[in-house]
Amino acid sequence: MELRLDRLLLQLRDNAAAILEAIDRDPLLLKRQSGPLVLANASQALYTPQHEHQLFAKGIVYRRDPYRIVSLPLVKIFNLGERNVTVADLAALTDEPNVHLHFLRKIDGSLIQIFRHEGRVWFTTRGMIEGVGPWSSQPTGEPPAPLPLGGQARRLSGTGKLPVPPHADASEFDYLGAARRLAAERYPCLLDDPELLDGRTLSFELIHPQTKKVTNYGKRTDLILLSCFDVHCHRYATYPEVVALAEEHGLTVVDALSPRGATLAEQIADLLAALAGTDEEGSVLQFENSQEVIYRAKVKSPDYLRRMRAMTECTYENLVALIDDNPHLESWQEVEAYLRSLGPEAMPEEMLDSYRSHYERFAAYLADCERLCQWAMRTREEIARQLGGCQDQDAAAYRKRFAALATRYPHATLLFAALDGRLNRRSIRRLIRDPKQARRILSELGLI
Repeated sequence: MELRLDRLLLQLRDNAAAILEAIDRDPLLLKRQSGPLVLANASQALYTPQHEHQLFAKGIVYRRDPYRIVSLPLVKIFNLGERNVTVADLAALTDEPNVHLHFLRKIDGSLIQIFRHEGRVWFTTRGMIEGVGPWSSQPTGEPPAPLPLGGQARRLSGTGKLPVPPHADASEFDYLGAARRLAAERYPCLLDDPELLDGRTLSFELIHPQTKKVTNYGKRTDLILLSCFDVHCHRYATYPEVVALAEEHGLTVVDALSPRGATLAEQIADLLAALAGTDEEGSVLQFENSQEVIYRAKVKSPDYLRRMRAMTECTYENLVALIDDNPHLESWQEVEAYLRSLGPEAMPEEMLDSYRSHYERFAAYLADCERLCQWAMRTREEIARQLGGCQDQDAAAYRKRFAALATRYPHATLLFAALDGRLNRRSIRRLIRDPKQARRILSELGLI
């Protein structure tokens, strides 16, 4: 499989229709359509690219009939050591004429690509494009209308507040809305300067407190420019060109690191030593000549990878399972003490805040379940009063009369559970599985 960017992009330039058709027909790639634009990204079934066309499907945007490329963010970047690429292989690249290496800081955020097409500015992530809802709700007919342009787009947010309720998952975060608002507030040239995006795709990393991954950026919110793809020439601009573009337009650009060493191996060793004990992700090694980027590879810190593994275990579901397996843990203080007892290797200190957020979400869910229990018990008693009580009544006949009244209420299953004396925390959690469902039922019952 070809991994050099200059050669891959030459193939894309000369065989665009065939490559885009292969992407379009690939069942392992997910496609979203917004108007005439199609965005392609890997599905969960595709663990790693197996064919060259899949290397481009990391947020590529194209049109059909005929196939043509519209925008390209970053092509798939492998970690050093993957695909049998060694330090010696990378060092050999610097032996080519006029090839330079930049150690770019690896930003631990969310990729945003911005481009202009048919008079409007588009924002996408690798898997989302403006004008289309979640994958599960993608329409089968005509796609929804795209967002309006310019000043109208800036006012889409209304109050400007991010639509993320307390204890919500990061999956509910409005990445595209947040990126567009940030551009309007801090980098208006992205929306107002047609020349900036003329034939260009700008790729950014979005960092935001509500989308924290491993690296802790505190309260910082920003769009950090990573790369610039020339759609006409099919090349990635060199790092000095990207820096110059950022300076000209007042954009924040990714910084370059300067590890010490006479050889590439020594420089990588110095880089990893400098990152040791931090939550920094690592670096992107970018090889380029005077005209274009020819290769990229990632080097990640072992400490970051350890934290990342711990973070993959830090889910709401795992926290709930832990509490269910340890019913003596009845408060956050007790849960925190248990987590700390696992040791810093298994439970890095910085993970505790995330676990606390999951705990608070679970506690809120339990409180909502208790409110539903109380509603069901009150309503059962109210129905019983209307029926004159159940004493001295045939059980089957009473149940039939009870059912006639109970079924007039929404979620009558709760009422029957209360009637049978089966309504408790365990049973209601079996009936109402997650916090969203509990909040929805409370709303339907007029309790919130």
